[in-house]
Amino acid sequence: MDRLRYWFLRHGTGVLHGARRRLTPGGWLALACLIGSAALGIDTNQSMAYQAFCLVIELFALSCAAALAWRPRFSAARRLPRFGTAGVPLPYTATVRNEGRKVLRETVLLDEAADPRPDFAQFSAAKTMPGDNPLERLFGAARWRRLLGPRLHESQAGRPVPDLVGGAAVDAALTLVPHKRGVLRLEALTLGRPDPLGLVNGLARRSLPQSVVILPKRYPVPRLDLPGARRHQPGGVSQASRIGDSQEFMSLRDYRPGDPLRRVHWRSWAKTGEPVVKEYQDEFFTRHALILDTFAPPGGSAAFEEAVSVAASFACTLLTQESLLDLLFLEKDVVRVTAGRGQGGVSGMLEVLACAQPSARPFADLRISVSRRRETLSACLVVLLAVDEERRALLAELRGAGIPVLAAVVAGPESVSDAVCAAQGLRRLEPGRIEHGLAALGDFT
Repeated sequence: MDRLRYWFLRHGTGVLHGARRRLTPGGWLALACLIGSAALGIDTNQSMAYQAFCLVIELFALSCAAALAWRPRFSAARRLPRFGTAGVPLPYTATVRNEGRKVLRETVLLDEAADPRPDFAQFSAAKTMPGDNPLERLFGAARWRRLLGPRLHESQAGRPVPDLVGGAAVDAALTLVPHKRGVLRLEALTLGRPDPLGLVNGLARRSLPQSVVILPKRYPVPRLDLPGARRHQPGGVSQASRIGDSQEFMSLRDYRPGDPLRRVHWRSWAKTGEPVVKEYQDEFFTRHALILDTFAPPGGSAAFEEAVSVAASFACTLLTQESLLDLLFLEKDVVRVTAGRGQGGVSGMLEVLACAQPSARPFADLRISVSRRRETLSACLVVLLAVDEERRALLAELRGAGIPVLAAVVAGPESVSDAVCAAQGLRRLEPGRIEHGLAALGDFT
Protein backbone atom coordinates (compact mmCIF):
# COMPACT_ATOMS: atom_id res chain seq x y z
CA MET A 1 0.00 0.00 0.00
CA ASP A 2 2.87 2.37 0.82
CA ARG A 3 4.33 1.85 -2.63
CA LEU A 4 1.05 2.91 -4.26
CA ARG A 5 0.85 5.99 -2.03
CA TYR A 6 4.42 6.87 -2.91
CA TRP A 7 3.77 6.47 -6.66
CA PHE A 8 0.79 8.84 -6.59
CA LEU A 9 2.49 11.42 -4.37
CA ARG A 10 5.72 11.43 -6.36
CA HIS A 11 4.07 11.72 -9.76
CA GLY A 12 1.42 14.12 -8.49
CA THR A 13 3.98 16.58 -7.12
CA GLY A 14 5.99 16.21 -10.34
CA VAL A 15 3.00 17.11 -12.50
CA LEU A 16 2.12 20.06 -10.25
CA HIS A 17 5.70 21.37 -10.37
CA GLY A 18 5.76 21.11 -14.15
CA ALA A 19 2.41 22.91 -14.45
CA ARG A 20 3.62 25.76 -12.23
CA ARG A 21 6.64 26.28 -14.46
CA ARG A 22 4.83 25.89 -17.77
CA LEU A 23 1.55 27.73 -17.28
CA THR A 24 1.31 31.51 -17.22
CA PRO A 25 -1.42 33.29 -15.19
CA GLY A 26 -3.45 33.36 -18.40
CA GLY A 27 -2.79 29.66 -18.82
CA TRP A 28 -4.18 28.90 -15.36
CA LEU A 29 -7.29 30.93 -16.20
CA ALA A 30 -7.68 29.02 -19.46
CA LEU A 31 -7.26 25.73 -17.57
CA ALA A 32 -10.04 26.75 -15.16
CA CYS A 33 -12.27 27.58 -18.14
CA LEU A 34 -11.41 24.22 -19.68
CA ILE A 35 -12.41 22.31 -16.55
CA GLY A 36 -15.58 24.37 -16.08
CA SER A 37 -16.71 23.99 -19.69
CA ALA A 38 -15.98 20.26 -19.55
CA ALA A 39 -18.19 19.90 -16.48
CA LEU A 40 -21.02 21.99 -17.93
CA GLY A 41 -20.86 20.57 -21.43
CA ILE A 42 -21.11 16.87 -20.69
CA ASP A 43 -24.59 16.73 -22.18
CA THR A 44 -24.19 18.39 -25.59
CA ASN A 45 -27.97 18.35 -26.11
CA GLN A 46 -28.63 20.52 -23.05
CA SER A 47 -25.68 22.95 -23.17
CA MET A 48 -23.44 24.73 -25.63
CA ALA A 49 -20.53 24.82 -23.18
CA TYR A 50 -18.79 22.05 -25.11
CA GLN A 51 -18.03 24.61 -27.83
CA ALA A 52 -16.04 26.69 -25.32
CA PHE A 53 -14.27 23.48 -24.31
CA CYS A 54 -13.25 22.81 -27.91
CA LEU A 55 -12.06 26.40 -28.36
CA VAL A 56 -9.88 26.33 -25.24
CA ILE A 57 -8.44 22.94 -26.25
CA GLU A 58 -7.45 24.39 -29.63
CA LEU A 59 -5.84 27.41 -27.99
CA PHE A 60 -3.88 25.17 -25.64
CA ALA A 61 -2.74 23.01 -28.57
CA LEU A 62 -1.46 26.05 -30.46
CA SER A 63 0.27 27.42 -27.35
CA CYS A 64 1.94 24.10 -26.55
CA ALA A 65 3.16 23.73 -30.14
CA ALA A 66 4.65 27.24 -30.10
CA ALA A 67 6.27 26.68 -26.69
CA LEU A 68 7.82 23.36 -27.73
CA ALA A 69 9.10 24.85 -30.99
CA TRP A 70 11.05 27.57 -29.15
CA ARG A 71 14.68 26.43 -29.08
CA PRO A 72 16.99 29.37 -28.32
CA ARG A 73 20.76 29.01 -28.50
CA PHE A 74 22.31 30.33 -25.32
CA SER A 75 24.87 29.53 -22.65
CA ALA A 76 24.68 30.25 -18.93
CA ALA A 77 27.00 30.38 -15.94
CA ARG A 78 26.36 30.74 -12.24
CA ARG A 79 28.57 32.42 -9.59
CA LEU A 80 27.75 31.13 -6.13
CA PRO A 81 29.12 32.22 -2.74
CA ARG A 82 31.02 29.65 -0.72
CA PHE A 83 28.41 29.47 2.05
CA GLY A 84 24.80 30.31 2.74
CA THR A 85 22.79 30.21 5.96
CA ALA A 86 19.51 28.41 6.60
CA GLY A 87 16.61 30.85 6.59
CA VAL A 88 18.69 33.75 5.22
CA PRO A 89 18.33 34.98 1.61
CA LEU A 90 21.25 33.84 -0.55
CA PRO A 91 22.03 36.30 -3.36
CA TYR A 92 24.12 35.20 -6.33
CA THR A 93 24.67 36.07 -9.99
CA ALA A 94 24.03 34.21 -13.23
CA THR A 95 25.32 35.18 -16.67
CA VAL A 96 23.31 34.50 -19.84
CA ARG A 97 24.88 34.76 -23.30
CA ASN A 98 22.96 34.65 -26.59
CA GLU A 99 24.85 32.19 -28.81
CA GLY A 100 22.47 32.55 -31.75
CA ARG A 101 21.68 35.25 -34.28
CA LYS A 102 18.08 35.94 -33.30
CA VAL A 103 17.30 38.46 -30.59
CA LEU A 104 16.08 36.90 -27.35
CA ARG A 105 13.09 38.95 -26.23
CA GLU A 106 10.81 38.86 -23.17
CA THR A 107 12.69 36.04 -21.47
CA VAL A 108 12.99 35.17 -17.80
CA LEU A 109 15.74 33.21 -16.04
CA LEU A 110 14.86 30.35 -13.70
CA ASP A 111 17.17 28.32 -11.49
CA GLU A 112 16.46 24.65 -10.92
CA ALA A 113 17.49 22.80 -7.77
CA ALA A 114 18.02 19.07 -7.48
CA ASP A 115 14.89 16.96 -7.17
CA PRO A 116 13.84 17.32 -3.50
CA ARG A 117 11.41 14.40 -3.49
CA PRO A 118 12.34 11.62 -1.04
CA ASP A 119 12.93 8.08 -2.22
CA PHE A 120 10.68 5.19 -1.29
CA ALA A 121 12.91 3.99 1.56
CA GLN A 122 12.73 7.40 3.25
CA PHE A 123 8.97 7.61 2.72
CA SER A 124 8.27 4.15 4.12
CA ALA A 125 10.54 4.78 7.12
CA ALA A 126 8.74 8.03 8.04
CA LYS A 127 6.28 7.70 10.90
CA THR A 128 2.80 9.13 11.22
CA MET A 129 2.29 11.64 14.03
CA PRO A 130 -0.61 11.64 16.51
CA GLY A 131 -1.93 14.98 15.24
CA ASP A 132 -2.08 13.98 11.57
CA ASN A 133 -5.37 14.42 9.73
CA PRO A 134 -7.01 10.97 9.21
CA LEU A 135 -7.43 11.59 5.47
CA GLU A 136 -3.82 12.73 5.09
CA ARG A 137 -2.72 9.71 7.11
CA LEU A 138 -4.64 7.43 4.74
CA PHE A 139 -2.95 8.85 1.64
CA GLY A 140 0.44 9.45 3.29
CA ALA A 141 0.26 13.19 2.54
CA ALA A 142 1.34 14.24 6.04
CA ARG A 143 4.48 12.09 5.92
CA TRP A 144 5.25 13.34 2.42
CA ARG A 145 4.87 16.97 3.47
CA ARG A 146 7.17 16.54 6.48
CA LEU A 147 9.84 14.95 4.29
CA LEU A 148 9.50 17.37 1.39
CA GLY A 149 9.06 20.66 3.27
CA PRO A 150 12.60 21.12 4.66
CA ARG A 151 14.13 20.17 1.29
CA LEU A 152 12.44 23.01 -0.56
CA HIS A 153 13.75 26.53 -0.90
CA GLU A 154 12.12 29.78 -1.87
CA SER A 155 13.34 31.28 -5.14
CA GLN A 156 12.26 34.03 -7.46
CA ALA A 157 9.45 33.11 -9.85
CA GLY A 158 11.63 34.27 -12.73
CA ARG A 159 14.20 36.99 -13.19
CA PRO A 160 13.43 39.11 -16.30
CA VAL A 161 16.33 39.22 -18.75
CA PRO A 162 16.84 42.26 -21.00
CA ASP A 163 16.60 41.71 -24.75
CA LEU A 164 19.80 40.06 -25.98
CA VAL A 165 21.13 40.45 -29.51
CA GLY A 166 23.35 37.74 -30.95
CA GLY A 167 26.62 37.38 -29.02
CA ALA A 168 25.53 39.67 -26.17
CA ALA A 169 25.66 38.66 -22.50
CA VAL A 170 24.01 39.97 -19.37
CA ASP A 171 24.30 39.35 -15.63
CA ALA A 172 21.13 38.56 -13.69
CA ALA A 173 20.89 38.87 -9.90
CA LEU A 174 19.10 35.86 -8.39
CA THR A 175 18.09 35.10 -4.81
CA LEU A 176 16.92 31.97 -3.03
CA VAL A 177 16.11 31.24 0.60
CA PRO A 178 17.32 27.80 1.78
CA HIS A 179 15.21 26.36 4.58
CA LYS A 180 17.59 23.61 5.69
CA ARG A 181 21.29 23.31 6.41
CA GLY A 182 23.41 20.95 4.35
CA VAL A 183 24.55 20.88 0.75
CA LEU A 184 22.18 22.67 -1.62
CA ARG A 185 22.54 21.25 -5.12
CA LEU A 186 21.52 23.32 -8.13
CA GLU A 187 21.06 21.38 -11.35
CA ALA A 188 20.28 23.73 -14.24
CA LEU A 189 19.53 27.24 -15.45
CA THR A 190 16.40 27.59 -17.56
CA LEU A 191 15.39 30.37 -19.90
CA GLY A 192 11.63 30.84 -20.29
CA ARG A 193 9.38 32.82 -22.60
CA PRO A 194 5.57 32.82 -22.99
CA ASP A 195 4.11 31.70 -26.31
CA PRO A 196 2.42 34.32 -28.56
CA LEU A 197 -0.98 33.56 -26.97
CA GLY A 198 0.45 33.97 -23.47
CA LEU A 199 -0.81 30.65 -22.11
CA VAL A 200 2.23 28.35 -21.96
CA ASN A 201 5.88 29.09 -21.26
CA GLY A 202 8.53 27.76 -23.57
CA LEU A 203 11.48 26.49 -21.51
CA ALA A 204 15.06 25.95 -22.64
CA ARG A 205 17.22 24.16 -20.06
CA ARG A 206 21.01 24.15 -19.68
CA SER A 207 22.45 21.60 -17.27
CA LEU A 208 24.76 23.33 -14.80
CA PRO A 209 25.29 21.23 -11.65
CA GLN A 210 26.77 23.20 -8.75
CA SER A 211 26.44 23.13 -4.99
CA VAL A 212 26.73 25.48 -2.03
CA VAL A 213 27.03 24.58 1.64
CA ILE A 214 24.16 25.93 3.74
CA LEU A 215 25.34 26.58 7.28
CA PRO A 216 23.07 26.04 10.31
CA LYS A 217 20.91 28.84 11.58
CA ARG A 218 22.59 30.79 14.38
CA TYR A 219 21.13 32.56 17.39
CA PRO A 220 22.60 35.47 19.35
CA VAL A 221 24.38 34.18 22.46
CA PRO A 222 25.27 36.42 25.42
CA ARG A 223 28.92 36.84 26.33
CA LEU A 224 30.14 33.83 28.30
CA ASP A 225 33.01 33.95 30.77
CA LEU A 226 35.01 30.84 29.99
CA PRO A 227 36.44 29.40 33.22
CA GLY A 228 39.07 26.74 33.65
CA ALA A 229 42.84 26.65 34.02
CA ARG A 230 45.38 25.89 31.35
CA ARG A 231 45.95 22.15 30.94
CA HIS A 232 48.95 20.13 29.86
CA GLN A 233 48.67 19.14 26.19
CA PRO A 234 50.70 15.97 25.54
CA GLY A 235 52.28 16.14 22.13
CA GLY A 236 50.84 19.58 21.63
CA VAL A 237 54.04 21.50 21.07
CA SER A 238 53.13 22.26 17.46
CA GLN A 239 50.02 23.99 18.75
CA ALA A 240 51.69 25.48 21.80
CA SER A 241 54.29 27.18 19.63
CA ARG A 242 51.46 29.53 18.63
CA ILE A 243 49.17 29.43 21.66
CA GLY A 244 49.54 29.63 25.44
CA ASP A 245 52.84 29.64 27.37
CA SER A 246 55.10 28.78 24.45
CA GLN A 247 58.78 29.78 24.77
CA GLU A 248 61.53 29.76 22.15
CA PHE A 249 63.08 26.47 23.25
CA MET A 250 64.25 24.62 26.36
CA SER A 251 67.71 23.48 25.23
CA LEU A 252 69.87 22.38 22.32
CA ARG A 253 70.78 18.81 21.48
CA ASP A 254 72.38 16.83 18.69
CA TYR A 255 70.33 16.09 15.59
CA ARG A 256 68.54 12.73 15.48
CA PRO A 257 67.18 11.08 12.33
CA GLY A 258 63.57 12.15 11.86
CA ASP A 259 63.87 15.60 13.47
CA PRO A 260 62.07 18.23 11.34
CA LEU A 261 64.21 20.80 9.57
CA ARG A 262 62.30 23.68 11.10
CA ARG A 263 63.82 22.77 14.51
CA VAL A 264 67.40 22.95 13.28
CA HIS A 265 69.41 25.67 15.07
CA TRP A 266 71.40 26.91 12.10
CA ARG A 267 73.71 29.25 14.04
CA SER A 268 74.92 26.46 16.34
CA TRP A 269 75.39 24.14 13.36
CA ALA A 270 77.58 26.78 11.70
CA LYS A 271 79.73 27.11 14.86
CA THR A 272 80.15 23.40 15.66
CA GLY A 273 80.02 21.90 12.20
CA GLU A 274 77.50 19.33 13.46
CA PRO A 275 73.68 19.54 13.08
CA VAL A 276 72.00 20.81 16.25
CA VAL A 277 68.26 21.08 16.92
CA LYS A 278 66.12 22.98 19.40
CA GLU A 279 64.36 20.93 22.08
CA TYR A 280 60.95 22.16 23.22
CA GLN A 281 59.28 21.70 26.56
CA ASP A 282 55.75 20.40 27.06
CA GLU A 283 53.23 23.21 26.99
CA PHE A 284 50.06 24.28 28.74
CA PHE A 285 47.15 26.18 27.23
CA THR A 286 43.38 26.52 27.40
CA ARG A 287 41.20 24.07 25.51
CA HIS A 288 37.39 24.04 25.57
CA ALA A 289 35.08 21.34 24.27
CA LEU A 290 31.70 21.72 22.57
CA ILE A 291 29.90 18.38 22.82
CA LEU A 292 26.85 17.81 20.61
CA ASP A 293 24.31 15.07 21.28
CA THR A 294 23.43 13.50 17.91
CA PHE A 295 21.21 10.72 19.30
CA ALA A 296 17.81 12.07 18.31
CA PRO A 297 14.79 10.32 19.90
CA PRO A 298 11.91 9.16 17.64
CA GLY A 299 10.14 12.18 16.20
CA GLY A 300 12.94 14.44 17.40
CA SER A 301 14.21 15.72 14.06
CA ALA A 302 13.10 19.28 14.85
CA ALA A 303 14.88 19.20 18.21
CA PHE A 304 18.01 17.82 16.54
CA GLU A 305 18.06 20.67 14.03
CA GLU A 306 17.70 23.17 16.86
CA ALA A 307 20.52 21.47 18.77
CA VAL A 308 22.81 21.82 15.75
CA SER A 309 21.88 25.51 15.53
CA VAL A 310 22.66 25.97 19.23
CA ALA A 311 26.05 24.30 18.77
CA ALA A 312 26.77 26.55 15.77
CA SER A 313 25.80 29.60 17.83
CA PHE A 314 28.22 28.59 20.59
CA ALA A 315 30.98 27.93 18.05
CA CYS A 316 30.63 31.45 16.66
CA THR A 317 30.69 32.98 20.14
CA LEU A 318 33.40 31.05 21.99
CA LEU A 319 36.37 31.24 19.65
CA THR A 320 39.13 33.39 21.14
CA GLN A 321 42.69 34.24 20.23
CA GLU A 322 44.12 32.54 23.33
CA SER A 323 42.35 29.16 23.38
CA LEU A 324 41.20 26.25 21.27
CA LEU A 325 37.70 24.86 20.83
CA ASP A 326 37.07 21.18 20.07
CA LEU A 327 33.74 20.20 18.53
CA LEU A 328 32.89 16.59 19.42
CA PHE A 329 29.96 14.51 18.20
CA LEU A 330 29.26 11.04 16.90
CA GLU A 331 28.01 9.82 13.53
CA LYS A 332 29.40 6.55 12.19
CA ASP A 333 32.66 7.49 13.95
CA VAL A 334 33.69 10.15 16.40
CA VAL A 335 33.96 13.54 14.68
CA ARG A 336 36.41 16.00 16.19
CA VAL A 337 37.06 19.45 14.73
CA THR A 338 39.42 21.93 16.35
CA ALA A 339 39.20 25.66 15.78
CA GLY A 340 41.05 28.62 17.19
CA ARG A 341 44.20 30.56 16.57
CA GLY A 342 46.54 28.56 14.37
CA GLN A 343 43.97 25.79 13.82
CA GLY A 344 41.52 27.33 11.38
CA GLY A 345 38.53 29.56 11.84
CA VAL A 346 34.92 29.03 12.68
CA SER A 347 33.92 28.45 9.05
CA GLY A 348 35.41 24.95 9.03
CA MET A 349 33.49 24.01 12.18
CA LEU A 350 30.24 25.41 10.79
CA GLU A 351 30.79 23.50 7.56
CA VAL A 352 31.06 20.25 9.52
CA LEU A 353 27.93 21.10 11.52
CA ALA A 354 26.09 21.83 8.27
CA CYS A 355 26.39 18.16 7.31
CA ALA A 356 25.92 16.59 10.77
CA GLN A 357 23.41 13.73 10.86
CA PRO A 358 21.74 11.80 13.70
CA SER A 359 23.71 8.79 14.92
CA ALA A 360 22.45 5.27 15.47
CA ARG A 361 25.36 4.32 17.75
CA PRO A 362 24.87 4.23 21.55
CA PHE A 363 25.50 7.42 23.50
CA ALA A 364 28.06 5.54 25.59
CA ASP A 365 30.48 5.67 22.63
CA LEU A 366 30.48 9.47 22.78
CA ARG A 367 30.87 9.44 26.56
CA ILE A 368 33.92 7.17 26.28
CA SER A 369 35.47 9.40 23.62
CA VAL A 370 35.02 12.50 25.79
CA SER A 371 36.43 10.70 28.84
CA ARG A 372 39.65 9.93 26.96
CA ARG A 373 40.19 13.64 26.31
CA ARG A 374 39.03 15.14 29.60
CA GLU A 375 42.57 15.55 31.01
CA THR A 376 43.28 18.17 28.35
CA LEU A 377 40.00 20.11 28.72
CA SER A 378 39.61 23.38 30.59
CA ALA A 379 35.79 23.70 30.27
CA CYS A 380 32.93 22.04 28.40
CA LEU A 381 29.71 23.10 26.74
CA VAL A 382 27.27 20.23 26.28
CA VAL A 383 24.18 20.34 24.06
CA LEU A 384 21.85 17.41 24.80
CA LEU A 385 18.61 16.14 23.28
CA ALA A 386 17.39 14.13 26.28
CA VAL A 387 18.31 13.21 29.85
CA ASP A 388 18.98 9.58 30.73
CA GLU A 389 21.52 7.56 32.70
CA GLU A 390 24.27 7.76 30.05
CA ARG A 391 23.94 11.52 29.72
CA ARG A 392 23.85 11.97 33.49
CA ALA A 393 27.02 9.86 33.71
CA LEU A 394 28.78 12.09 31.17
CA LEU A 395 27.97 15.25 33.13
CA ALA A 396 28.98 13.61 36.42
CA GLU A 397 32.33 12.46 34.99
CA LEU A 398 33.18 15.91 33.67
CA ARG A 399 32.22 17.70 36.88
CA GLY A 400 33.92 15.02 38.97
CA ALA A 401 37.15 15.73 37.09
CA GLY A 402 36.90 19.39 38.10
CA ILE A 403 35.94 20.59 34.62
CA PRO A 404 33.43 23.49 34.57
CA VAL A 405 30.38 22.49 32.51
CA LEU A 406 27.62 24.49 30.87
CA ALA A 407 24.96 21.98 29.82
CA ALA A 408 21.79 22.67 27.85
CA VAL A 409 19.05 20.28 26.76
CA VAL A 410 16.92 21.02 23.70
CA ALA A 411 13.52 19.66 24.73
CA GLY A 412 10.08 20.72 25.83
CA PRO A 413 8.84 20.68 29.45
CA GLU A 414 6.85 17.51 28.71
CA SER A 415 10.11 15.67 27.92
CA VAL A 416 12.46 17.14 30.53
CA SER A 417 10.90 18.62 33.67
CA ASP A 418 12.14 21.59 35.67
CA ALA A 419 13.02 19.26 38.54
CA VAL A 420 15.29 17.15 36.33
CA CYS A 421 16.98 20.28 34.94
CA ALA A 422 17.59 21.62 38.45
CA ALA A 423 18.98 18.29 39.68
CA GLN A 424 21.40 17.94 36.75
CA GLY A 425 22.36 21.61 36.44
CA LEU A 426 20.80 21.84 32.97
CA ARG A 427 19.39 24.79 31.06
CA ARG A 428 16.34 23.79 29.05
CA LEU A 429 16.03 25.30 25.57
CA GLU A 430 12.54 24.77 24.17
CA PRO A 431 12.21 24.32 20.38
CA GLY A 432 10.60 27.44 19.00
CA ARG A 433 11.90 29.54 21.92
CA ILE A 434 15.63 28.88 21.59
CA GLU A 435 16.61 32.54 21.37
CA HIS A 436 14.74 33.33 24.60
CA GLY A 437 16.40 30.41 26.37
CA LEU A 438 19.90 31.38 25.23
CA ALA A 439 19.40 34.93 26.49
CA ALA A 440 18.98 33.53 30.03
CA LEU A 441 21.66 30.87 29.73
CA GLY A 442 23.62 31.55 32.92
CA ASP A 443 27.14 30.51 33.91
CA PHE A 444 29.21 27.34 34.08
CA THR A 445 28.77 24.96 37.02
